[in-house]
Amino acid sequence: MYSVPPEAETIKSLLNISSILALIFGILWIISGVFTLFFLIGILFIVWGIVDFIIYSNIKSIISLIDQRRYYEAKDKTLMWMIIGFIFGGIIVGILLLVAYLKYDELLRKAPPPPPPPP
Repeated sequence: MYSVPPEAETIKSLLNISSILALIFGILWIISGVFTLFFLIGILFIVWGIVDFIIYSNIKSIISLIDQRRYYEAKDKTLMWMIIGFIFGGIIVGILLLVAYLKYDELLRKAPPPPPPPP
């Protein structure tokens, strides 16, 4: 059976925390948006909430890539959602995704090279 490297477990933990926070922030943004919908800012809050839900669902797919040992793809996808997390998801989500992104370097140094693509 395959044992998961401790670096991968750390990354998965950081991603799980980020996804939970993105979900919480998404709910809070949407609730705030509904209450302030009479002002134009309410629409912006709702958009931020929807983006947080999208971040949440994509973090789940990143965790799936880590479980499949597709670390390079997971790192690339984490970079994209880290940037979006900083802009729309809140600073906390972005920082946690940044820390997870930086942890990939340790993991990739110790991980075996990726298998060649099928012919």
